[in-house]
Amino acid sequence: MESNRISDNFSSLTENMKDYVNLRIDYIKLLLTEKIARLASFFLISVIFFILGMFLILFISFAFVFWYGEEVGPTYVGALIIVGFYIVLGLIIYGMRYKFFINPMVKHLAKIILEEEDEN
Repeated sequence: MESNRISDNFSSLTENMKDYVNLRIDYIKLLLTEKIARLASFFLISVIFFILGMFLILFISFAFVFWYGEEVGPTYVGALIIVGFYIVLGLIIYGMRYKFFINPMVKHLAKIILEEEDEN
């Protein structure tokens, strides 16, 4: 009789352990899915803002070139001013790339990936 209860308890315990392991696997899958979705949305939003910013800069540049051509001097001089401005801006951004882009992006990605979930 005692042997039967022990085997029933052991059987019940193994079933509970299987259920627990399956639940933990499902939980990890859900966490992974959430993190991947958050990363994908971060990259998608970043790409959209980058493209919008590039269009904004492009149209502002064209506006300056045409304004310069009508008000101050030849249009090609306005274009050369814009090119010079972009070269200087590019060198500044390249020099400060870690401070402005790489470090904040790494921090944000680490926050998304390494964020601890409450286990309530």
